[in-house]
Amino acid sequence: MEMNEDREVKELVRRAASNPDKSGIQRREALKKLIVSSHSGSPALKILAAGNIPSLFNDFPELEEEAINAIYDLCEDQSPQVAYILHISKLLTTFQVRIKGYAAISRISDAQNKWIKRNADVLLQLLQSVHSAGQIDEPDEVLVVKKALTEHLDMDPKVTLGVLCDQIVPPDEGVDEEEKQIRDRLRELVLSFLSGEAKRTVIRHAVAGSPSEELLLSSLLTAIPKLNFNTVNVIVKDLLLSLPSYHKYSPRGQVLLGMLLEKIKPCLDHDPHSRKPAELTTARPYLQLAGFIVLESKTAFSCDLLQYYCNSLIGKIFLQKLEVDDRLWVIHNLADVLAFCKENPENDERFMLLKSRIVEACPFLLETLLFTNLSQTRSANACQWLLDTCIAVSR
Repeated sequence: MEMNEDREVKELVRRAASNPDKSGIQRREALKKLIVSSHSGSPALKILAAGNIPSLFNDFPELEEEAINAIYDLCEDQSPQVAYILHISKLLTTFQVRIKGYAAISRISDAQNKWIKRNADVLLQLLQSVHSAGQIDEPDEVLVVKKALTEHLDMDPKVTLGVLCDQIVPPDEGVDEEEKQIRDRLRELVLSFLSGEAKRTVIRHAVAGSPSEELLLSSLLTAIPKLNFNTVNVIVKDLLLSLPSYHKYSPRGQVLLGMLLEKIKPCLDHDPHSRKPAELTTARPYLQLAGFIVLESKTAFSCDLLQYYCNSLIGKIFLQKLEVDDRLWVIHNLADVLAFCKENPENDERFMLLKSRIVEACPFLLETLLFTNLSQTRSANACQWLLDTCIAVSR
């Protein structure tokens, strides 16, 4: 019986495909039959529906919504759990139904661009669903959903990036813990996708000054103040620094550096009445990331980072609150920035003023270094740079 129905629907689709009357009764009936078949118990009929609905739906606006919802249902196709356990072949067939459904979504978006935004959003929800399902085919299925999302980026990068970026910026307030966890997981998936499988596609479309780049930059920079370090690190190293606007020094680089330094401030708060030493545990990663964009990526002025060290980190009162290891860490990194500034001059007058402030702090900085093993390269180099600075300023 099922095989007869399969043959009947295939023949109906074959005749519809060869019919020159695109909006005629025969093609309409074929589309309606395929929509019904998408809810049948036959995987073969479901695959047939996924493969042919995108070729027909465009000619019948009154059936569009029903046809597209049928495709969405195919993307979530589930056979009974008992069948999964007893018949592995049925599991694979059901998996194939969903795969055909994902491909059909891309075909629908390609046929009518007005569906790109909604379809991209659906694909994103499907990506989350597949990730959390834990099925044996999950890794392959994840790749197929990501491929469909990448195809949507090529169809309309700005619209698709808009859908993805909506999930990056955390909501301001009014979200319960369960919703927050869902949003956090979805953000992780989106950032992994943008910085992984879709990275080349994103970079290809996010050319300097393009609407796509502006949208992506705006969303990522808006999100940074609200996110934890691990997520910020991914955004900066795997996305922002890959974009044309950050390939060399630019005002955007200065903005990014400023944001990172702002995130350090709360990390340096210390109860003055506490007997415990202050810690740099949460500040260090942000300082290292700030050092990365200045010293390695060279996308922001080094004097800005050096000034931050002078203003916030090298005063004797502050350093005395730190454990010895943290003091040394600050001095070593100060010396690295100082050396970079000297070798990559930006503003001689400003640099001279900053060197004078470092010289004022040198008595305690050098005293700290003298209590360490100066045979260690970083301590020896730091000592050398500080002494050279004292000599240069005294001339």
